[in-house]
Amino acid sequence: MSRVNTNLGGTSIRLRPGIAKPLPKALLSFDVEEFDLPGEYGQGNLPSEETQIDVGTRGLTAVLELLDRTGVRATFFTTAVFAAARPEMIRRIAESPLRHEVASHGWSHSSFEERDLLRSRVALQQITGKPVTGFRRARFGEFDRRALAAAGYRYDSSDNPIWLPGRYNNFKKPRTAYRLGDLGSEGVTILPVSASPLVRYPLFWLSFKHSPMALYRLASQWVLREDGYLNIFFHPWEFTSLKGFKIPFVVRRRAGEKMVARLEAYLLWLKERADFDTLADFAVRWENQQALSLFKKS
Repeated sequence: MSRVNTNLGGTSIRLRPGIAKPLPKALLSFDVEEFDLPGEYGQGNLPSEETQIDVGTRGLTAVLELLDRTGVRATFFTTAVFAAARPEMIRRIAESPLRHEVASHGWSHSSFEERDLLRSRVALQQITGKPVTGFRRARFGEFDRRALAAAGYRYDSSDNPIWLPGRYNNFKKPRTAYRLGDLGSEGVTILPVSASPLVRYPLFWLSFKHSPMALYRLASQWVLREDGYLNIFFHPWEFTSLKGFKIPFVVRRRAGEKMVARLEAYLLWLKERADFDTLADFAVRWENQQALSLFKKS
């Protein structure tokens, strides 16, 4: 697809030739966390904390190199435990010329308390020197979202609106962005992970691993056309070798270099069809659009 670049108020926007409409947005995120996955599947000896951090570090290094090659910006939902262990990597993300976002993934990946909302945000801000406005609960666990605004968050991306057998059934939850609380009040914007209209074909990391790429691209285009944005996520540990860990094939399939190559090809394809944005910037833009729509109706 050929494109036209324009500049409005200092913001670069890509337009389709002959159509005064910006390209849809692609929201790419990574859950940066301790590799405690073997414990989920009953492995007797959970890897040491050092090993959990090392696996995540190797994967995160591969991810950052991939994003540098493709010129794609992303959001990194990071646990405070990982950030404290690798502060230099988190600062590298925050200071990237690609303008990545660092958001909160809680205090640790293996547990959650309501107080983790505030203390993880504060810890990440101290490390990065930048505001942290987004949150994603580990494993999409349930929690009282009324506490988000009080803890200083603007948006949350803890919904995967699909049915995942053995995990959760969110088929009746909203599929696209919505608001908890009125605009301008003590509320938060909710940015669910993308799923297709109608059948809610999933577009998260597991489906990316196993779907035929032609099908995954088709579903991506469907969502971009219908919703105007695509919200997908992965984990850095998917992009490094997982040999030696007792985890199901469905999880470790294509781990490492195969996953790097698969995502790189997909991102280059997606760049021709969407503009990449952070979830924080998208949340602000979505809220402004909602406010403008309400103003026009009044």
